[in-house]
Amino acid sequence: MIGLLLRLAVMPFTMHGDMLHVYHYPHVLIHGNWHVYELAAEATVNYYPPLALLFFAGIQLLLRFLIPPFEVFTHVLLDGNPGLLFDSDHLFLSLFLMKVPYLAVEWLLIRTCWRMLPDEKEKRLFTIFWVVNPVVIYGTYMVGQFDLIPTFCVVLACYFCLREGKEHYACLAAATGCLFKIFPIIFLPVIVLIAGRSLKDYVRLLLYGIAPVIVLYYAFYLVSGDVVFKILSDLSYQTKISVDYKVLALRFFQAGVYGLVCIHIVFFTRDRLDYPVVAQYFLAIYLAVYWGMAPGQTHYFLWFIPFFVLLLPQRPEWRKPFYVIVAIIFLAGLRARSACLGIFAPLNPEFFMSLPSLKDVTGFLFDQKVYDFTIKLLFKGLTAVMVVSILRNLYFPAGNRAT
Repeated sequence: MIGLLLRLAVMPFTMHGDMLHVYHYPHVLIHGNWHVYELAAEATVNYYPPLALLFFAGIQLLLRFLIPPFEVFTHVLLDGNPGLLFDSDHLFLSLFLMKVPYLAVEWLLIRTCWRMLPDEKEKRLFTIFWVVNPVVIYGTYMVGQFDLIPTFCVVLACYFCLREGKEHYACLAAATGCLFKIFPIIFLPVIVLIAGRSLKDYVRLLLYGIAPVIVLYYAFYLVSGDVVFKILSDLSYQTKISVDYKVLALRFFQAGVYGLVCIHIVFFTRDRLDYPVVAQYFLAIYLAVYWGMAPGQTHYFLWFIPFFVLLLPQRPEWRKPFYVIVAIIFLAGLRARSACLGIFAPLNPEFFMSLPSLKDVTGFLFDQKVYDFTIKLLFKGLTAVMVVSILRNLYFPAGNRAT
């Protein structure tokens, strides 16, 4: 109830520009214009993968008939005038409705995680760490970004990859997540290795994971052409082949983590896998992925939270590092005024947007470049230590080390 009340308290009164972008182009779609990706490219912006477009169009279509004031508000989005937006009589109601689908997805995520925990005590601890987690509340219910949906898809994939006879659902879940945001696709090879037992299994599972992505992208390609793939290049942070030794070193270590996870699946515990072990696979890969990202956009760091929290009841020594990582995420993310107290602008735009951001404070107290570098170094260093700890725990479990 505390967690629910925290969410309900911030949902109507907080807003970030990202959320308006999320709902802008689906609004165009439900009014009959399917050339959404072309329109976004002409505006020199991008939109999310096709299933995200269809999902939020469906939400708007439903609300359009159930709650007519919401339709009036979404028309204001097209004007792009912040003054009209904040003066809307339907502002608070609309902001609340935009975030309501996240409550349903979050409930499904929690229920799925409960199924992966062995007893009531661990379920209770998971719930406590999850529902009051500031990254979840801020990134989802204040910023309004939808990373919770693909994050849930990855959790669902983790759950199904150990369910005998239902392994194909794991690949479908990864494909679904990839059609909201791209990152879940990185787990498809791991899921296939965990769930498959033969070459035939591998091929079948790969088809389940790849075919839905190809089909939906191709459908929008027939409408908008190559521009539908623009998001793949825009979000390919440091993925191009490079001779830069820093990028090459980063790729080496990331590939090393991924390779060690795959080796452990195939040669060590393939027939003795359980959810705590699989959660460590996913968490190690997530943390390695973050080495190529600057800790600035808080909602991106929601991705790894379920797997970290799943392991905390069994690994109490990881709690302090978890707290520190969450603190670092906020120290890096609340730099812009719109992301700091300005997120409460719907209550009073002039007042809250005039308040200083975290960057204003740190820039006054420190050299801002030194501060930013220190935050990045702390994040990368601590996550590297966590990855080493996870791999050590996988390859040299505590019981074996004692003997």
